[in-house]
Amino acid sequence: MFQDLSKAIGIIFTLLLMIVLVIFGTAFYVSTQSQTTAPIQEVAVVSKPAVELTDVQKQGKELFNTNCASCHKRYKKATGPALHGVTERRDKEWLYKWIKNSSALIASGDPTAVKLYNEWNQSNMNAFPQLSNEQIDAILAYVEIPK
Repeated sequence: MFQDLSKAIGIIFTLLLMIVLVIFGTAFYVSTQSQTTAPIQEVAVVSKPAVELTDVQKQGKELFNTNCASCHKRYKKATGPALHGVTERRDKEWLYKWIKNSSALIASGDPTAVKLYNEWNQSNMNAFPQLSNEQIDAILAYVEIPK
C-alpha cells in the first residue's frame, strides 16, 4: 500500500514539475518573442519649414490677431467667414469699404454686401474705420499666406 502511495506521489510530483516548467518556459518564450519580433523602426519626420513672414505680413498678423481673430480664422469658418482667398473673391476697394464700415455698405444696397449680410444670419461685422488702407493691405497679405 505504501508503495502504491509512494508511486502516486512521485507521479503527481513529476506532473507538477512538468507543469511548472511548461509555464516558465512559455513565459520566457513569450517575453523574448515580444522583444525580437517588434523591431524598432526609425521614421524620419519631415515637417514643412516655417514660412518666414515679411515685415508687412508680420504687421498684418499683429493687426489680424488684434482686430479680426475673435470672429475670423484664416482657413476655416468661425463667427465670420474664412479669410484666406478673400482677395480672389472681392475687389480691394470693396474690401476697404466693407472692413471700415460694413453697415454703411449694406445700407447703400450694395448687392454683394447685402448677400453676405443675409448669408451670415444678418450679423453685422464690426466697423474698423481706424484701419488705413495700408493696414488692411497688411492684414490681407497675412491671411493670403498659403497653408
